[in-house]
Amino acid sequence: MTIAPESPVNPPATAPAERNMLLAAAIVEAGLSYAELADQLGVDPKTVERWVNEPGRRPYARHAHAVARALGTTVWDLWPALRPQEKAPAPAVVPMPPVLLAAARDALSRVENLDLGTASPTAMAMHLGTLSAALRTVLDVVDVSGVTA
Repeated sequence: MTIAPESPVNPPATAPAERNMLLAAAIVEAGLSYAELADQLGVDPKTVERWVNEPGRRPYARHAHAVARALGTTVWDLWPALRPQEKAPAPAVVPMPPVLLAAARDALSRVENLDLGTASPTAMAMHLGTLSAALRTVLDVVDVSGVTA
């Protein structure tokens, strides 16, 4: 009794989670065997088998695009992990009135230049109050409702 070589119709005894089921299904839908697809791509049939059966195995970009063309699909449909991640939109810049910027910079400068070793508790409380008021004003101007920490 002979056993047929591995093909999309006769896959190896690998757990389904360890295979690229998207690629395997696309090969079956195209009616191709690993050898036929490999022949179209100019690669070894074992290479195609590895793309399907080995987790994390992905072809070079030129081969990935050729596979997608041969199977009538896209690279992203066959290997979703290769899809570039979309960048989050940049936060909107809120124009700040110059007088508020000056007040915030002044309050920050005072606190940064405060000599904690020689400052009295009253002076520290006054500087902290000034900084707190500047921050409160800035936060009132800037919409932080969509910002998460």
